[in-house]
Amino acid sequence: MIKRAFDSTAVKSIFNLTNLLFITVLWAAFMESNFKLQPPWAYVVILILFEAIFNFKIIKKSKPLKNLLDLYSIIFAFFLLWDLGSKQFHVLHYTLLPPPQNVFYIFTQDYSVMINGFFQSMCLILVGVVSGMLLGIITGLFVGWYPRLREAVTPVINVIASIPALVYAPYLVVVMPTFKIASVTIIFMGIYPPTTMNMISNVQGVDKKLIDTARSLNLNNRGILLKALLPACAIPLLGSLRIRIATAFMILIMAETIGATAGLGYYVKRWAAWADYPKVFAGVILIGVVVVGINGLIHLFETKAIKWIEPHQ
Repeated sequence: MIKRAFDSTAVKSIFNLTNLLFITVLWAAFMESNFKLQPPWAYVVILILFEAIFNFKIIKKSKPLKNLLDLYSIIFAFFLLWDLGSKQFHVLHYTLLPPPQNVFYIFTQDYSVMINGFFQSMCLILVGVVSGMLLGIITGLFVGWYPRLREAVTPVINVIASIPALVYAPYLVVVMPTFKIASVTIIFMGIYPPTTMNMISNVQGVDKKLIDTARSLNLNNRGILLKALLPACAIPLLGSLRIRIATAFMILIMAETIGATAGLGYYVKRWAAWADYPKVFAGVILIGVVVVGINGLIHLFETKAIKWIEPHQ
């Protein structure tokens, strides 16, 4: 029996609202306007990339077809409304919200500055988050295990954790010898207290049977901490990692708007001061892409490296 070349699913995957919107957005990208427009090719590449990802996921069947259609239809509709609203209908202020082709064109011009800012920011985040989480895990492990220490230290950490790290930013930027040290310190202050409190709570929530089993194996306190409590708290810690990274990124971006000379936050602040809004929106988009990329790497680590964690749906 010869199979039909196209079944109903294949037809739906080609002739659907998402692909129609994609073609419409491409057509709108090449429409002329009374305002000065940059070449649309960078913007077109982004649209084609979204379309390629959409079709790849359909072929791979990684998600239900309806979910993919809804998601990518919203994406292309957003670009279409943005493009037409700023170029043709003038609903959006051309200067304050420039058309997408002008925004994405910036990536072809300022890519070296953006790459440098990306690495500057990521180095600061890496040092601040790693140091804050490591020290928070160690502190929380010991404080959570020893009742007397927990009663004495927990109220102090609660007070520190209740103060937003950004409150320290103006002061630390002034008193620290360099902005890098100030940024790492600010990120550390935003990561260490909540990680410590989370770890204390996780230690207290460990099943008592696990501790009794560890004692029956003649493990001392050090062995119980490292071989029983720490592995038991690993899954909740990884679950909070995305929140910690997002918090660190927010803190750093805000800190960079105060006293930095490079970085993603500085890039946005600098061009906002000059009212160069295509560069401002390009910087904001880059920050969003970086955050999504980091979350994707964390998700990959959770599902591939830590085998006992159930993959997220």
